[in-house]
Parts: sequence; C-alpha cells; structure tokens
Amino acid sequence: MCIYINFFFKIKGVSPDTPLTNIGPPLARGEDGFVTWGDNYYTTWGHPALVINETSELQLTLDHKSGSGFESYKIYGSGSFNIRIKAPQSKSTKVTTSFYLRSKSSRNDGLCFQIFGNKTAYLLNTNIFVYGEGDKYQRFRLWFDPTKDYHSYRFLWNPYQVVFYVDDTAIRVYKKNPDIYYPSVQTMFMHGSVENGTMVDPMEMSCTAKFQASKIDGCATEFMSIDKCFSLEYWWNRKENWELSSKERKLYMNARKVYLDYDYCLDRKRYPKVPQECRSYG
Repeated sequence: MCIYINFFFKIKGVSPDTPLTNIGPPLARGEDGFVTWGDNYYTTWGHPALVINETSELQLTLDHKSGSGFESYKIYGSGSFNIRIKAPQSKSTKVTTSFYLRSKSSRNDGLCFQIFGNKTAYLLNTNIFVYGEGDKYQRFRLWFDPTKDYHSYRFLWNPYQVVFYVDDTAIRVYKKNPDIYYPSVQTMFMHGSVENGTMVDPMEMSCTAKFQASKIDGCATEFMSIDKCFSLEYWWNRKENWELSSKERKLYMNARKVYLDYDYCLDRKRYPKVPQECRSYG
C-alpha cells in the first residue's frame, strides 16, 4: 500500500516549503506539458531531494536514518501523469519506490504505483484509495528489471476512467460506475518517495531512487475547483479516452493474464463477499 502517513509528519529541520536542491540553474516547465523539476516540486520529508540539471533527473535517498519524498506545488483535477523511474538496487525486499496522486482530506482519494523487491523478481503494486478506503491491491510481476534502466509509469485520470500504464501498456482500469464512488470529487497532488518498512542496514550502502523529468498533461486548479477539469477541451477527457482502444485492450488483457500476481477482487479468504467496486474494473 502507499503509506501516506509520512507526509503528515515532517522530519525535524525540514520545512514543508523546502525547495528541491538543484545543481545548476532552476529548471522550468517545458513545451507541450513536459515538466522538469526545478521549482515545480518540494521536499516533504526526509533527505532533501537532489536535482541533476543535465539529465532533468531527481534523486531521492534512503539510508538507515530516513527515506525521502517530494510533492508537487500544483494540485490537479484530471490529466495524464507520466514519470520515468529507475528503482534502487538493494538487498532489502522492503525498499519501496512510489509514485502517486493523493488528495488532502480526512477521506482521501489516491492512485498509487509501488516498486519493491522480491527474492526472485521485482514486483509492482498498484492501489486505489476512494473516499478514504484503500487496500485495493493489484500486484504484478514486472517483465523487466526496474533497477537497470528507466521505465514509464503513468496515470490517466478523467471523469470516466482511471488507467494505470507501464511503458504504455495498460495494466489496471477503474471505470466510473453508477452508485459506486469514483475519484472525481477531490483534487490531488503528485508525489514520489523512497522508503522502507524496516530501515536499511547501516552496513549497506544508501539506496537512490531516480525520477526523470516527466510529461504532465494535467488540469492544474485550486483545492475546491475540480469541475473545470472535466472540460472536453482537455484531450484526456475526450470520448476516445473514455475506454481503452482495441489495441490497448489486447495488451491489457495479455498483461493481466501473464503478469498479474495478486488481485484483491479474487481474494475470497480476505473478502468472502466480492467488494462492490470490483465491477468498476475494466
């Protein structure tokens, strides 16, 4: 699961307004929605994030003292959110690199990717929080080593569906369904983090998670102003993005058939009755 509690407790000496540490001049918003780091994000907890200017790369560090995380200054009401991540190599199976969207309320909405190690392979956990209820896990065996190179992790979020993509392959879909809560009420911030359930062994080298400058096509808005982000002027809200294309659907079905490792909707031991929202999955 995405552990959001860390973002309510700031590490001593780190202000919520601490900017990211830059090497070279600040980076800015590029053309066509391409967002580099610079002043667009800030450190929320742990070790200050480090921005490498030449590669538009942000680095988060995890050691035996602390992990680290960042948050966007802007808040969004819909969009396509893509970040390229190179996960850290570690002997620990609990080192977790996360990319997620999250609202700020007592009953938060959230969308989450988590990359973590395993004895035999790396796994990708996905989770959805709707009106404060999470634990909606779907976990996948990755078909590549996420520590060797950068790979793309993207959320498509519009008033009709939420899609999780890995390297342009859809792996999870949550569709709007009558009488079931859908995340189109609360605005959300973008986050990234690296952390560990049990801190890294002091004898082990620190871990570094790397995030590359991302393509963010999002509707930036104000905290209570999500309605304007439903407009069809935004490409991600148009009819062709209300469901997967036939090509996307074929890749989606194959990915789930071959790589799905766990789906809470199929877990009758934990959920004797199928959760109501499971019929919202595409």
